[in-house]
Amino acid sequence: MDIFTMLLSLLIIIGLIIGATIRINSLMKGKIINALLNKKILLIIASILAFLYTLAFVISYFDGFVFYWDDYFWFACTIAIIFGVAHYTPILVSYLMEIHQSNLDDIKEQELKEVV
Repeated sequence: MDIFTMLLSLLIIIGLIIGATIRINSLMKGKIINALLNKKILLIIASILAFLYTLAFVISYFDGFVFYWDDYFWFACTIAIIFGVAHYTPILVSYLMEIHQSNLDDIKEQELKEVV
C-alpha cells in the first residue's frame, strides 16, 4: 500500500507540473497577472490578513492560552513574511514575464534560422 501511495503522489505531482507548463502562456496574458503586478492591492490584502492573524492571536491570549517568547517571535516572523510576499510579488512576476517574453523571442529567432 505504501508503494501505491507514493506512486499516486508522484503521478499527481507530474500532472501538476505538466498542467502548469501547458497553462503558462495563457496565464502570462490573463488578468491574474495584472492583479499580481498591483502592489497597492497586495499590500491591502496583506494588511487584512495581518489584522485577522493579530486578532486571532489576541483572542487566543484572552481565551487563556499562555504565550512564550518564541510564540511572539513566530508571530512577528509570520507578519513579516505576509508583508514580504506582498512587497516582492510584483517584482518576481515582472521578472518572470520578462523571461517568458525573452523565451518567445528566442523561439521566433530559431524558427527564422530553420527556415533559412
